[in-house]
Amino acid sequence: MKSNKLIILIAFTLFFASCENDLEIEPKQREDATLTLSTEAGVTNVLTGTYALAANGNAYGGRVLLYGDLLGVTGITATTDFRWRGTFGELSQMYNKLMLANNVIIQGTYARYYQIINASNTVIENIDKVKDPDRRATMIGEANFLRSLAYFDLVRFFAKPYESGKANTQLGVVIRPKAIYDFNVDLSKERSTVDEVYKVIIDGLNLAYTNLPEENDFYADKYSAKALLARVYLQQGNYPAARDAAHDVIENSGHGLSVKYADAFNHDTDKTEDIFAIQITKQTGVNDVVTFYASEDKGGRGGDFSIRDPYLDKFTDPNDDRAHFNYENPANGRILTSKYTDQFADVGIIRLAEMYLIRAEANFQAGTAIGNTPLDDINIIRTRANAENLTTVTLDDILLERQLELAMEGFLIHDIKRTKQSIASQNSKGEPRLLTYNANELVFPIPIAEMDANKLITQNPGYGQ
Repeated sequence: MKSNKLIILIAFTLFFASCENDLEIEPKQREDATLTLSTEAGVTNVLTGTYALAANGNAYGGRVLLYGDLLGVTGITATTDFRWRGTFGELSQMYNKLMLANNVIIQGTYARYYQIINASNTVIENIDKVKDPDRRATMIGEANFLRSLAYFDLVRFFAKPYESGKANTQLGVVIRPKAIYDFNVDLSKERSTVDEVYKVIIDGLNLAYTNLPEENDFYADKYSAKALLARVYLQQGNYPAARDAAHDVIENSGHGLSVKYADAFNHDTDKTEDIFAIQITKQTGVNDVVTFYASEDKGGRGGDFSIRDPYLDKFTDPNDDRAHFNYENPANGRILTSKYTDQFADVGIIRLAEMYLIRAEANFQAGTAIGNTPLDDINIIRTRANAENLTTVTLDDILLERQLELAMEGFLIHDIKRTKQSIASQNSKGEPRLLTYNANELVFPIPIAEMDANKLITQNPGYGQ
């Protein structure tokens, strides 16, 4: 077990302290933050602590992946691919698309994202304390990667979707370009536009790509940044840019597909397919995908999120390993994914298979064959899973392959939004309804704590003001 990974050395911790201070820096053990940030060791520890913040359960320790599935799955039991039967009311609100502005789980995640952003800003602004120029550049790159990662999920969950070919002037999220040290001043600020937030994300990832080395142990490296860029560009519908970014990762990162599909999951050290993963240990981090997707004997709650026949029916080849990558929980008969069966395994955030799928879709949409044809890229994925190769490929085939390969990894709602699909659900009276990709009900509310603290911020439609 990687007991030395992500030991929290941070000299101060950032937390959501009250309704009035949404990004507070609290000195640990009463140590003055100015003293902490005056040394190279202190700044380095802040960066280490930023990874620790990201590893928290209500961020990239797993729950963010669950949110994507809960929002994306249909609420009609007879037709749903997956089913939520958990007892957390706040998570059930996501599954039912009946979220409330006082949802404390949403509030906790919102706060966590801004803690990551504030810690990243703190590293960048105090980087002059780091003497070695190469180390300084790497730390700037890591901080920009983590900040862009947080902004990307903030804007995807808390704002209307980016729409290719349109002016994305609708409200995104608040951009905090500088670290906050003094919370006795008025920090009120309106949300920037979706376009402006995406510019911050892309600029940060391009800077990270320039600064980061090709290898950086289990921390973010050059190709972590480029892979996230590929995901961002795909969400925007910028297919040439998504294609080129994914191609760069496939060709130059040194990563490869695991020999077997099962080998891509449930390990506590990064494997060849892992481009970026959150490190979970007994000392740090919480693996909340295991919490909500696994049986009790594997460290979970019994399978709050389970697989149903409509999803399994999408596999047309009986030899496809992915169709059988699940198990029945003997305690309740639920069919659960085998992707999350070790509570101390890392949480995968980006793996190479996604890059093949991005390159295939982007090449198809752009009418190009950079690096490979869409058909060949899809068949690379299918061959690894022992599925019969396709002889032709359509856009629907590519999107289906994403579902077969990446299910329960947090992509569902984001793919629905970018491909402009609809979701069958029920209203508060149990009556059926069809939610379009840009429905108010598919956007998280700005938390009440932020609304109370920030005099200038605007609430999302449907949640009052």
